[in-house]
Amino acid sequence: MIFTKTDGNIKEREDLGHVHIETAMVKSDDLAKSILRVKSDHHNEYGIRLEEGKLENGSFFFIDDHNILVLNVIPEKMIVITPKDMDDCGIIAHMLGNMHKPVKIKGGKISLLYDSVVAKNLEKSDIDFKVEEIQLEESLRYVDLS
Repeated sequence: MIFTKTDGNIKEREDLGHVHIETAMVKSDDLAKSILRVKSDHHNEYGIRLEEGKLENGSFFFIDDHNILVLNVIPEKMIVITPKDMDDCGIIAHMLGNMHKPVKIKGGKISLLYDSVVAKNLEKSDIDFKVEEIQLEESLRYVDLS
């Protein structure tokens, strides 16, 4: 079976108590893809070829009237940086930009996938950071400057 559009996000639906849920675990990078093959916890394989829209943690697809497939993102080891001030933010942004790392910026925090080279550079530059296991809601993206 190949799905061409999502039927919503499981977090936004409360009326799905009558359906059986199959779950497919995916990496956060997979959410940026429009063509994807997944294997569910029931050992069924499905294809996804989105014609529009995007995938996110919790995206679901109706298999039939009684069954749905839900995408669940595997938590990943991430570096989380909370800049102290604007100067610190500029230094961090410059460093990560030079390393061509996709990031997520939200709530005054900069998050990126764990990379030992980045961690060593942050330590060397005396920049505080934490390493956490995080389940991303959408894929990390490069900043679009167009």
